[in-house]
Amino acid sequence: MIGEASGIVPDRGLNILYRGTLNSFGNLTDAGLTEANGTNNSSSRISADTPNGILAGMVVSVNSSGNIVKAVGTSADTEVGIAVNNAVGYAFESSSGVASGKVPYLHGSGSVFATDLYEDVVASANAGADLYASTDGLLTTVTTAAQVVGVLLKAATTTDPFIVVQMRI
Repeated sequence: MIGEASGIVPDRGLNILYRGTLNSFGNLTDAGLTEANGTNNSSSRISADTPNGILAGMVVSVNSSGNIVKAVGTSADTEVGIAVNNAVGYAFESSSGVASGKVPYLHGSGSVFATDLYEDVVASANAGADLYASTDGLLTTVTTAAQVVGVLLKAATTTDPFIVVQMRI
């Protein structure tokens, strides 16, 4: 299984398999740290215990002010990548996103990553499916007005919830 072979830590949400470029140029808004997740209840991968703010594996956008925000699929913001870390950090670790006001994100059309954070519809998708940003900032197969964020290379299974995605942005 990919999770065992690659050292994916289940609570981290993202494992970079082939890195294009990491970027942390734009600033976070307050919502990037405090906005509740799963408001549209589109993913069983998000629970009441899920931290607020941008999560590792979420699609991020740049808004008209140049800030990095959680992508919402149908907004005028432009998707720029996938968040590498939870913006609020993890317990007993550095909270560098909070301290710096930045969230690193992965971008580049050659980048490949594995994540277990996505909309429920992705769990039944086949390899080759186009992935978009949902209204919750998660990867989805539902076509939105937004651009294609990535292509599904490996689908989730009942024994391995991680999907593998090659980015298109």
